[in-house]
Amino acid sequence: MRKATGAALLLSAGLALPAVAQTAPPDLTGDWVCEPAAMLIRDEWTTLTYTFAVSEQRDALFRAVMHWSLPPEAGAEGNQGGADSYSGTVKVLGVIDFDNRGIEMVAYGDGHRHRGTLIHPDTIAFVHSETGDNAWVSRSTCRRSR
Repeated sequence: MRKATGAALLLSAGLALPAVAQTAPPDLTGDWVCEPAAMLIRDEWTTLTYTFAVSEQRDALFRAVMHWSLPPEAGAEGNQGGADSYSGTVKVLGVIDFDNRGIEMVAYGDGHRHRGTLIHPDTIAFVHSETGDNAWVSRSTCRRSR
């Protein structure tokens, strides 16, 4: 006598198993421009402006370079790799979630994270954060420029 597996029991009862989506991750390569966004860094308010360029993507993984700046007149300096500054360039590594909408980017050589949602093929809404002595938070919307 054979034992029935869970899947066999479900199928014999007329219940179908959900299909697993096999769609390819979206192509994010290109230049992205982000709207200036309110930023809170070490208890100081300022405005974050940044762009990033996705230069290479393989399946759900990608590389990018991010350029960021803060207005000096606000008095709140950013910190990149231990050095205070009002602007900088950082390499980021990214991954597209299994749902093909979630986006995660992490700074290479720095501690900030960018968690986003692809709301249109050319628009990502991000929430940004970093912990520690140079903690900061922000959120922004970025659009691919074609």
